[in-house]
Amino acid sequence: MAGLRQRKNGFWFLEYRDIDGQRYRVSTGTQDEKKAKIWLNKVEELLPLAKLGIIPKVGRVDADVIAGRKKESIEEKDSLTLSEFREKYEDRARHDLELSQGSIDLNNLALNSFLKVAGNKFIDEITDDDVIAWKRRLTGRGIAKATQAIYHRQLRAAFNRAIKWGFAVKNPFASVEVAKVPRPEHTKDMSLEEVQQLLKAVEEKGDHEFADYLRFLLYLGARRNEVLFLKWENLDLEEMTVRLYAQKTKRTLVLPINKALQRVIEEMEIVEEGFIFRTKSNSRGARKKGKPWHPDSVSHWFKKYVDGLGLPSHYSLHSLRHTYATHLRSQGVPLDVVQKLLGHASPLTTDRNYDHSIAVHFRQFADLLDVDS
Repeated sequence: MAGLRQRKNGFWFLEYRDIDGQRYRVSTGTQDEKKAKIWLNKVEELLPLAKLGIIPKVGRVDADVIAGRKKESIEEKDSLTLSEFREKYEDRARHDLELSQGSIDLNNLALNSFLKVAGNKFIDEITDDDVIAWKRRLTGRGIAKATQAIYHRQLRAAFNRAIKWGFAVKNPFASVEVAKVPRPEHTKDMSLEEVQQLLKAVEEKGDHEFADYLRFLLYLGARRNEVLFLKWENLDLEEMTVRLYAQKTKRTLVLPINKALQRVIEEMEIVEEGFIFRTKSNSRGARKKGKPWHPDSVSHWFKKYVDGLGLPSHYSLHSLRHTYATHLRSQGVPLDVVQKLLGHASPLTTDRNYDHSIAVHFRQFADLLDVDS
């Protein structure tokens, strides 16, 4: 038995039961009843052939079968909703494709953003208009063009796999064009060359501990005081993570220690407890021994080196945080991922599945910054 059913959006679906009892529900991809009946007629032609044993079974028909480009359909799985596909894709990505957790999370961010706009449709029901509406919604919410392009690539690749796995017959993300992303101009961030120049000058002066402090700021994308009040017990050198308190947002963050910072730490004198960057005993400051450096002092030291090198006077310690963000963005890292690594809240990731420690899953992106290699 075979029949047609029209959904609320106007698209016609073909429903039939194969000779082995398997039920199929297939989108015809059209709102035209006459065209949908062509699909119905084709299945009604194939069912008797399957009963006579001329073909093994009808299977799941697609546009190629209807157009006569295949003698019979390839047996495929029933269509999935977007949420069902998200679960299956995550499972296969983790166990079969062996993708990193960061890549899986990135794909989920893209799928979730599309799901909010398109609704929980069957994936073979999604049209170009759905993709266009999604991209326009992202633009309206102020999501950067670069992030949109990355999400688009993620979903295009996911739907290519959906076709390969037999969950869909077309890829709506393949036919929608992606706008070119202009390279933004930044004024607050330092270039990597300027950072290297600064670190070289600090090292040549013998201020190795201050150079390490600057590298902590750079490779964590952290604020001045977040590193000043960082203690050795806040570092997990087995998991290569750091737990720091963000005073501005009143949140404790768990961030990945990237490969460059790991090398820095390995060369430092590691103690069991206490502030990492602390004052040393001397005749005038013994009472301050073991306390962290004063914020004004590190800002003064930084300013002295900047002026001595003739670098722009508006540079500050916070410029290293901007450098961190700018470099990752220039490497194609989505804005939402950079925000998580910086400890920001993002509209697309304020989901119960994403907490303050999600940044550790994006270690592969943090590793993209290395001025010492």
